[in-house]
Amino acid sequence: MKYHEKQIELDNPLSFWKHFENEERFLFYNPLKKEFILGAKRLKTFSIDENLKDYLYIFSSMTFFDSIKDEKWAGFGNENIAFEYYLVEKDGKQTLYYFNDFVEIENQAVEICEHSYKYGMDDYKAWRQMFSAAKDAISSKEVNKVVISREVKVQCNTLINVESVLLKILKHNINSFVFGYYKDEKTFVGATPEILVQKEKNMVISYALAGTILRSDENDELQKKVLLKDIKNRHEHQIVINSIVNVMKKFTDELIVDETKILTLKNLHHLQTAIHGKDKNSTLLQWVKRLHPTPALGGYPVDKALELIKRYEKHERGLYAAPIGIIDRNGDGIFLAGIRSALIEKNIAYACVGCGIVDKSNCEVEYIETKDKLKTIIESL
Repeated sequence: MKYHEKQIELDNPLSFWKHFENEERFLFYNPLKKEFILGAKRLKTFSIDENLKDYLYIFSSMTFFDSIKDEKWAGFGNENIAFEYYLVEKDGKQTLYYFNDFVEIENQAVEICEHSYKYGMDDYKAWRQMFSAAKDAISSKEVNKVVISREVKVQCNTLINVESVLLKILKHNINSFVFGYYKDEKTFVGATPEILVQKEKNMVISYALAGTILRSDENDELQKKVLLKDIKNRHEHQIVINSIVNVMKKFTDELIVDETKILTLKNLHHLQTAIHGKDKNSTLLQWVKRLHPTPALGGYPVDKALELIKRYEKHERGLYAAPIGIIDRNGDGIFLAGIRSALIEKNIAYACVGCGIVDKSNCEVEYIETKDKLKTIIESL
């Protein structure tokens, strides 16, 4: 490996983020390993088949659809990037990795901001039209499920303090993967519970995540039981399991589907099922291409659902619900679905939120669910 390393001590890993203020950079927090990985200053980009062994980590992002029309997403996604500098924080230890020149990174305080903001909830008519189109396609047996989404434009009175947003996201979403990606004066941020795929040596794991219920102050344990037994949510969840299994069984040995469990987040409970198998022949990026988008993000059958999304959604998804991940020099790593997220530009946060529509879905209930999912971004402001 060509990187030098040095142990450092920062009060907050966001000091690294602030040090490289005008450089392209990313932040990635893995709650399973309690590990921060940050990178700064683009060094090299990689094709899907290139050898990564000389580079510590590759940061990778893809757009939901192959092509982008909306100018605000221009230049974002569909790249695999190595950076000159990395900060890795794990087990109470911080290591700075640098490719050529060492830089001294000083502690910098992160100011906590309470942004004053406004956003509209005047899109219910458009939501109802999308919902009706999805239900019609389900009734005619064209699809079993479609994931529709809304874009909410949150306008602040001042420039958005991205470090404050990241700090709050990290504080409020301890069970979620947290990411930030800054490029060209815009930042894509979020806290996602959804793992698309992870690879460790020969083991490949994907997760079905579909089925949602709001947490309760009065009786949260009852909410979990209600979700586990709910026919509509279990049906929606099973569609995702079946689709992932159908893809994975083509390329893996000893495929195992775990028992469905509850994943608890700050505001919501979700149904989650791990699916794992062994594969010696494929790269992590190949697995990402095979699995994206799962029916948790697009629908099923995938092609038909994506046609409906393209036809009826008025906004560009960009990196929303798309793969975002880290690959190490051994080719192992993890990719997430970029949900509970927003693209921040100056004083505006463009937040996308969506939910899966199946035959027993209710238009108003699903719309309310998107408002609950929006809280991840709103609370961070």
